[in-house]
Order: sequence, then C-alpha cells, then structure tokens
Amino acid sequence: MIHQILLFSKNMKNLFFTFLIFLGFTANASSVADSIKVLDFKPYKIDYPSSWRLKAGCAVNECSILSPADTLSWPDGYTESINLTFNPLPSASYTADQYATYSIGYLPKVVKNFKVIEKKKLKSNVVRVTYSGEKDTHKQTWRQYYYVKSSKVYIVTFSTETTKYAVYQPFIEPFLNSFTLK
Repeated sequence: MIHQILLFSKNMKNLFFTFLIFLGFTANASSVADSIKVLDFKPYKIDYPSSWRLKAGCAVNECSILSPADTLSWPDGYTESINLTFNPLPSASYTADQYATYSIGYLPKVVKNFKVIEKKKLKSNVVRVTYSGEKDTHKQTWRQYYYVKSSKVYIVTFSTETTKYAVYQPFIEPFLNSFTLK
C-alpha cells in the first residue's frame, strides 16, 4: 500500500512538472513559431527557438545553443542545450553507423551509469542515438545525431535532465530535424 502511494506521488509530481512546462511552452508558442532563429554556417545550418541563445564563442566547429530557465524545477539548476560539432573521420569509408558504435563504446568512460535508450539508422549517412546517464551531478538524457559527409562526422546533441526529457523532446525534435548539411 505504501509503495502504491509513493508511486502515485511520483506520477503526480511528473504530471505536475509536465503541466508547468506545457504552460510555459503554450504561453510562448506563438512567439516561438513566429520567430525561429537560424544558425547558418558554410557546412550546415539549423533552426533553433528564438528564446534560446548562442553560447559565447560559438564557431563552426563547436557551438552551443542554450535554453532559457524553465519552470520544471525551482531553481532551474540545469541549462538544456543543443550542441554542434564536427570531427574528421579515420577514413573516407567510415560510416555513420560505425561512428555511432564507436561513440556507444566510448561514452561509458565519460557518462556514469550510461544506458542506450535507442539507436536508429535514419538514412545511409545519419544515425540517431538516445542515451541516459549521470554527468556533472545531473541525471541526464541526450539525443544525438551523427551525420557523415566528406570524411567528417557532424554531431548534433540535445541534452536535458532526465526528468524533463519527455517534456522537452516533442518541443525540440523539429529543431533537431531542421539540421541540414550543405
């Protein structure tokens, strides 16, 4: 009985957090839809919410797009972000799937309690990996895309606290999907 009460309490807390962020997104929905920003570099471009900001020092090879504070937790101790980077590949024949496999092998070294939630090949040169774990004292979930073109891997990563992922994911997915290589 106590377990059921605790489970109900946890579910209500998650529902409450979801409701709060929904209210925040609903209140800003028209302004976000009306004013999407575009990060446009020579090799790629991506849309991002107008309420988010570029981290100082944003450059073509490493750029972070940072969220404003949200109302899901008080105080908001984590800044959600979209991170973009690219790296040379070891050979011209190296595939997105090979890079995803390499990353899945490497990430447990830097992410505590690493767990793959999903690995999906989207196109011949694009793989998406969603994973969770702990880093910098936060339980986090990442949604990472690997795009391979011209012997380089372009990596697009969304990161959020795990408790907020289910709320952010449907909001952020169209922006992640807007990434295009030129």
